[in-house]
Amino acid sequence: MKRFIFILATTVLIPAGFFSCNKIEKPDETVSVEAVTLDKTRMDLSEGESQYLTATVSPYHATDKNITWTSSSPEVATVNSSGLVSAVKAGRATITAAAGSKKAECLVAVFAKETPGIDAFPVNVVKALQQNSSLIKTLRDSSSYRPHENVTVTEVSYVDHAGNNLAAFVMQVNLADPRVSITNTTPGDTDFQVGNVQRQRLSEQFKLIDKAGNRVIGGVNTDFFTTTGTYAGRPSSAFWHNGVCYRDVFASETNRPRCFVWWGEDEHIHMGHSSDYPAAKATGKIKELFSGGQILLENGKITAFSEDSVYGTHPRTLFGYTSDDRKIVLVVFDGRQSAWSVGVNYPDMQAFMNAIGCHWAINIDGGGSSTFIVRKDGAPFTDAGRFLIRNKPSDGSERAIGPGLAVVVTD
Repeated sequence: MKRFIFILATTVLIPAGFFSCNKIEKPDETVSVEAVTLDKTRMDLSEGESQYLTATVSPYHATDKNITWTSSSPEVATVNSSGLVSAVKAGRATITAAAGSKKAECLVAVFAKETPGIDAFPVNVVKALQQNSSLIKTLRDSSSYRPHENVTVTEVSYVDHAGNNLAAFVMQVNLADPRVSITNTTPGDTDFQVGNVQRQRLSEQFKLIDKAGNRVIGGVNTDFFTTTGTYAGRPSSAFWHNGVCYRDVFASETNRPRCFVWWGEDEHIHMGHSSDYPAAKATGKIKELFSGGQILLENGKITAFSEDSVYGTHPRTLFGYTSDDRKIVLVVFDGRQSAWSVGVNYPDMQAFMNAIGCHWAINIDGGGSSTFIVRKDGAPFTDAGRFLIRNKPSDGSERAIGPGLAVVVTD
């Protein structure tokens, strides 16, 4: 009987001892945060709008899941302790959600509210030309596409009332989008001093600045440039890039008035005659400036000009913008190819830019230098052929030139 009792007691005690050796998780053990994620990595807002961001901390049983919210630019967009993002003014801000040593970010783009009465943009180029001008007798072909949601390209070929073939390439760019900007480019991405690269194809210039966070969408050539001598390729007149003055004079030609375009950090476009340059310079706000020929449209009015051989029918590159100074138009006319496009003269350039809604316009350059580039759809930075020459330069191929103008998107 005693033996039975001993065996029974042993049977009961052994399991009890076994279970007492199991590890029991301490209730105060710290579980670190392994990751923070947001429901959005990109947010577009108009001034005055608000939208919530939702942050998720993992693992779900992390000890401290408290989120700290911050904005890189509170003057552009603020964020409260609940993740409510509020747009203040146009620009870009990065909203960060942090927990423990981990964080996640959301890029917020704030758009300015449209001012009532601002011109429609982008315009239907073909429809505008047909309704607002007498340039087109017969439409040969046209196409329109968007390499970016705020960059619209139209390619149009037509026959005018004199029976001439013409082909034009139009890029409409909305700079009210804080992701979109324009910048001058230079051969070799350097200055125009002796020993530096002096002339270079526009597509090669674009490759030098095309990189993650600075994606080049397309662009055109700009100012006339010196073709011979020590400074071959240097702009013939005033030129600024990244706030630095590269050239501070204007070429003097009696029958070829020199004018310029400039903008500052706010990307509002300004245009003036060479006589206006000292006043523009005195503002201390010039970030980029390029020069060109004569102003075609001035504050919505067609300007007068004196006709001579300079103003004949040629390939042309044009720059224009709308009345709010934030929406620009780049245009290239092909020329010197009668079966394709004979080129365009001053009156027709003025009529064209006026018809498609420009209030200001200038003839930048022309001839064999006229180049219209658009990035190949979806082309990565590693694609050597990512920049397509959409027009047909009169030289038969892309020419090595002086400065250019690039449309850039910050992704």
